[in-house]
Amino acid sequence: MQAPRVAIVGGGILGTVLAYRLAQAGASVTVLERAERLGGLAASMDFDGHQVDRFYHVITPSDDRMIAMAEELGLGDDLRYSPSGVGFFIDGALHPFNGIGDFLRFTPLSPLQRARLGWFVAQCQVRRGYEGLDRTPLEPWLRRHCGKAVVERIWRPLLDSRFESKPDGLPATYLWARTRRMSSARKGAGKGEVMGHVVGGHQRLVDAVVAAASSHGATFQCGVAVERLALTDDAVTGVVVGGETLRFDLTVVTLQPPALRFLLPDKLTRLMEPYPRRYLGVVCLVLKTKASLSPYYSVNICEPTPITTVVETSHVVGTEHTDGLRLVYVPRYCDPEAPDQTESDQSIYDRYTAQVARVVPSFSHEDVVSWTVQRARLVEPVHEIGFQLAPIWPGIPGLALASNAQIYPWLLNGNSVMGFAEGVAEDAVTRLGLLG
Repeated sequence: MQAPRVAIVGGGILGTVLAYRLAQAGASVTVLERAERLGGLAASMDFDGHQVDRFYHVITPSDDRMIAMAEELGLGDDLRYSPSGVGFFIDGALHPFNGIGDFLRFTPLSPLQRARLGWFVAQCQVRRGYEGLDRTPLEPWLRRHCGKAVVERIWRPLLDSRFESKPDGLPATYLWARTRRMSSARKGAGKGEVMGHVVGGHQRLVDAVVAAASSHGATFQCGVAVERLALTDDAVTGVVVGGETLRFDLTVVTLQPPALRFLLPDKLTRLMEPYPRRYLGVVCLVLKTKASLSPYYSVNICEPTPITTVVETSHVVGTEHTDGLRLVYVPRYCDPEAPDQTESDQSIYDRYTAQVARVVPSFSHEDVVSWTVQRARLVEPVHEIGFQLAPIWPGIPGLALASNAQIYPWLLNGNSVMGFAEGVAEDAVTRLGLLG
């Protein structure tokens, strides 16, 4: 019996893990990736002779799927964990926020306000399910649990910087999931956060997945732009590349929905209806510096700001791979068509580092060895109250749609994407008759 032929459009974490599990089960898998390198948003880049993450990534101790995959592929001994440290920039000053001692000394909030914030975090930790929260508006829910002052001082500025001052319509699941994940990074009562990485970054884990999939017969083609899906008698029969139809028994599209739209024949544009209407992109200034900027892995900025945060990943990933130089990521999450997406790199550097200098007054341009600006127009969907997840199997023979827009309520990170991919693969294995 001939193995079912499967095309996977997109070679990020989702596509590569899906390819690995399907090839393991006996499918004949081909991955088609438009970029010249696999990994998607998790890919690395050459930064003046150093291989570093294009965008910042970490692994928390509760990221069970990523940890299990690293161990399965022989990278378990290369998992490293470090105290990460978090700071808050508020009222023009930087405050540590690591463990119970810092929490009790957090003077921007009164004792009563700190107590309400602590109560809120504890409630998120103990609440296992999100039932009802997906229909609960975020800001009224925060006001009810934290009080108006905590919302205005802490949550509203953070939400504004993350969602371009347009956080209205978000469900309570957004902060419930985020708080649970960050709480999982804390080791022991009253301790600060601990975060980790695979030596070599997410790219090394992706490369190991690709190697394992290839050993089971999967093939990966980079620099290949899929033009559209091939449709015959209301069934998807493959993909069109360079004007030629490549035939497959199953085509799995892992692209974000705005990109998926360009592949759909007119008869299938209705498949776009369940997807979110709003997406966020990112513009990220990456600095290589001689000295550390602050003792914190990340800084939450609680004031109007042109950036979202300051992340010094060297606190977690070390400096061995950068010859002792520090890596600092300064992102701004923004709409795909925001001016930042087309603004000159020099202007981005000037504006973003001006804010960095406010947060870290010791910042000096003389310490910057090199810098680059990385952009991605589609990073994550914005799920609003009342949405329904689009189906993975939309009722079109030969087609599956599996994108980051179908991961909810969990945050979009390597762990949630990997878990989603393995769930899709398990379902596909059954549908393709590969079990037993």
